Amino acid sequence: MSIVAISMQIGSYGDEIAALVAKKCNFQFVDQGQVHQLAQDCDSEFSKACTLYETEAKPSFFETFFFNNAAYTALFESLNYELASRGNVVIIGRGAQIVLRDTPGVFKARIVAPKELRIKRVMEMKKVSMEEAASYVEKYDHERQALIRSIFDKDLRDVRLYDVILNTTSYKPEGAAEVLCFAIDKHEKRQEPETLKEELKNKAFAKRVESFVKKKVWTSSYRNIEATTTGPGEVTLSGFVPDKKTKEHAGEIAATVSGVRKVVNQLRTTELSF
Repeated sequence: MSIVAISMQIGSYGDEIAALVAKKCNFQFVDQGQVHQLAQDCDSEFSKACTLYETEAKPSFFETFFFNNAAYTALFESLNYELASRGNVVIIGRGAQIVLRDTPGVFKARIVAPKELRIKRVMEMKKVSMEEAASYVEKYDHERQALIRSIFDKDLRDVRLYDVILNTTSYKPEGAAEVLCFAIDKHEKRQEPETLKEELKNKAFAKRVESFVKKKVWTSSYRNIEATTTGPGEVTLSGFVPDKKTKEHAGEIAATVSGVRKVVNQLRTTELSF
């Protein structure tokens, strides 16, 4: 079972290469519509979070939106785990390389090119002036960095996130896809497919529960709530909440999520007692 996560710079041929990799390797290519549908299946209210991935708002808006909605980080983690659990899949963007970085056997690639070349390609593709293309590339790069930083607190330029970084200066999409397919074929698979699939589905389920809890219970980086699962329908909540009432409320919310049969509430409170 292969799982491929591809990150790209605008103008690097990333979209075309990812689609070709899926076709050549006979993998499923995940498009925007599938991610939106998955989000709506979880909760229609979350569809606006997916829309933000495709819109062109100011980075400050992304940062404000996601900083104030910790539930969305758990949502995107859940979606990535769910998509990966299908197996033989190519996921482009959406922080998949970050969410799946510790999952054994996931192939993570970054497709790049020099800015000058990317500007030229965007200029040709969009039929705009060089000034307009340069502005577009600069804006897109800034927004992607800000969005990933806001959701996952990571830097897309961190080379440790990738197995391969492919510079397409001297590659057409077809040739670049062949290089990646060869690398994917040689990539070590370190876990049995069914075991990995079950593990990913469990993580997707736990993160979906976590996102629902975080919609109703305020969290922060130092007072966080995490949901994990050790078996079908069983969820464990850990982390910190301000008081016993909030702890009980979090447990009640988790219990309402479809598929949850048992909640082990290990949340700790930070209230002072005298």
